[in-house]
Amino acid sequence: MIDKVPPNPSPGYTNEINRLEGKPDLTRPNIQSSSAAQLSLSGDALALQRIMQTVKDTPDVRLDVVEAIRGQLEAGVYQVNVESLAEKLLPLLK
Repeated sequence: MIDKVPPNPSPGYTNEINRLEGKPDLTRPNIQSSSAAQLSLSGDALALQRIMQTVKDTPDVRLDVVEAIRGQLEAGVYQVNVESLAEKLLPLLK
């Protein structure tokens, strides 16, 4: 009678055999860890990091401008320069 083909051994199977035979584990690289790992960034990377932090800290809305316009609206003195507004809107329509 023909024997069934056994299933593939688990990945740790050969490591267990190697351990029992006193052989080194070849599946894991021999890396010595250091508690003093260091990372150095270039000047450009540090500048980019500062810029990103500044952008993150900057509010999306300029509240001083919003409050000034709100005050003018409430006082009824806010006026729109229609020509200036049209000049700014026309390029967006093209």
